[in-house]
Amino acid sequence: MSDKVSFSSATQSLEEISDYYKVMAEALRKYYNATESPIPARFIGLSQEELEKEHSSRLNELDKNVSLSLLSAIEASLRIDYLNRVYRREKDDLSKAFRQIHKTKENKASLEEDILSSWKKYHPEYKSLFSDILGALKYRHWLAHGRYWVPKLGRQYDFYSISIIAIRFYQDVPLIN
Repeated sequence: MSDKVSFSSATQSLEEISDYYKVMAEALRKYYNATESPIPARFIGLSQEELEKEHSSRLNELDKNVSLSLLSAIEASLRIDYLNRVYRREKDDLSKAFRQIHKTKENKASLEEDILSSWKKYHPEYKSLFSDILGALKYRHWLAHGRYWVPKLGRQYDFYSISIIAIRFYQDVPLIN
């Protein structure tokens, strides 16, 4: 058996991520409010339309970065749950399946093929939620790998849609953390 993973205290909660988004969005709004003095030097010569376009672009980028953080937090929670079920030798069917996976893959279990598919199999009551997470993970892969291709996502994702998935996940799924 491999060495146990030491869990860090650096994971972020849904509340911390959401609060960060709100603070940064407000900071951007204030920064791009060209009616306040002094106007940042970089805004001199820009039209109101150009200023609004840049502000919108910055908000869009914030949205993507915070969505990535939300999806990373979900992944961390699922991986911690996977390892805790293995380490604690829980007796439920999902934990037994995770121990079987751990025998061959140890700490390298695939989030999608091993962990999420096992959750869907042993807890079909969450199948719809885990399908939503799998769809959102395609968005995360696109973000994390540099956005160099046109993604085929099946729906649009943003901070709010990912937040709804995250809220459902943390409220409904019985994780062992």
